[in-house]
Amino acid sequence: SAGSGSSQSAGVYQFFLGLIASLAIIWALRQLYSNVTIRIRDAYYRGMTPLVPFVLVLLMVGLQLLPMLIGSSIYSTVISNGIAVTAIEKLLWLALFLGLTAVSLYFISSSVIALYIATLPDMTPLKALRSAKELVKNRRWLVIRKLLFLPVALLVVAAVIMLPVIAIIPIIAPWLFFVLTMLALVVIHTYIYTLYRELIRE
Repeated sequence: SAGSGSSQSAGVYQFFLGLIASLAIIWALRQLYSNVTIRIRDAYYRGMTPLVPFVLVLLMVGLQLLPMLIGSSIYSTVISNGIAVTAIEKLLWLALFLGLTAVSLYFISSSVIALYIATLPDMTPLKALRSAKELVKNRRWLVIRKLLFLPVALLVVAAVIMLPVIAIIPIIAPWLFFVLTMLALVVIHTYIYTLYRELIRE
């Protein structure tokens, strides 16, 4: 399928393909911002150098998302099993979920930027995380707001494109969704890399 793996092995393949494409895109963006002419094969050959630091920072992002995932799991369990009955109880559990989500967003607001810093030459994961923390200092909620805008914008654009196609020409919808998924990766990295450059300039 275009959006999700039909098996565990398919999910692993998608993860590694996304990882390789991400490193290539980030390398290409850095060269383009420096007004350097590039070739696609160079992005894949030379962009893979910071693989280990990038993966380690990505693992940190995954750990920082745990509070949100735990909160989501608890809230879903409480609601689906009827543990929370009254409106006040539901609101309290929702507040817990939103609080844990805010904790995750607070931490990943710098760690996401660290992913791009980690691709710099001779950069270690810890140094990248510290640099990103300093970069977003006193601007963390601004970064969070801009990061939250991205998925909302992507969903709106995808809906505007996909819904008419599904209604009129459903046979090409899976292929179009696949293309949009590939383009979304480029858009995501371009958006966040631009945000990273803006933080450096300010």
